[in-house]
Amino acid sequence: MNHKSKMGVVSLALLFAGSAAAIDTSKPLLCASIEVNECIDGYGCSEVLAEEVDAPTFFRIDLGKKQVRVTKDGPATKIEHMEEVEGRIVMQGVEEGNPDVDDGTGWTITIEQDTARLVATAATRQAAIVIFGACTERL
Repeated sequence: MNHKSKMGVVSLALLFAGSAAAIDTSKPLLCASIEVNECIDGYGCSEVLAEEVDAPTFFRIDLGKKQVRVTKDGPATKIEHMEEVEGRIVMQGVEEGNPDVDDGTGWTITIEQDTARLVATAATRQAAIVIFGACTERL
């Protein structure tokens, strides 16, 4: 799906979501990765499939519990810092990674409260993943 098609799908979804507050942040959220980019120092960025870089296609955010989950029953990642900034919810955290590999990661997720669109980044050693997506309240 090209960029214009993706944005059209997101725009339609947001049209039905309303304009005042697209999401009720007191409820758990289900978020979808729409565009995923892999950026490597010295090589720039390129669009990839989520599974090519082990990024989630869907993930759950529970702001009340300060947790992010990739699977319903999987382990939760703690939101270390959360703050509202000019109509956006900004969350940050860190992952230690595997003990035998130098793969620790710092991450940030930003959700726009009026559109429910998100930008997520995960940065590791000389590389980053940038995700553009959207969230909705879990039913």
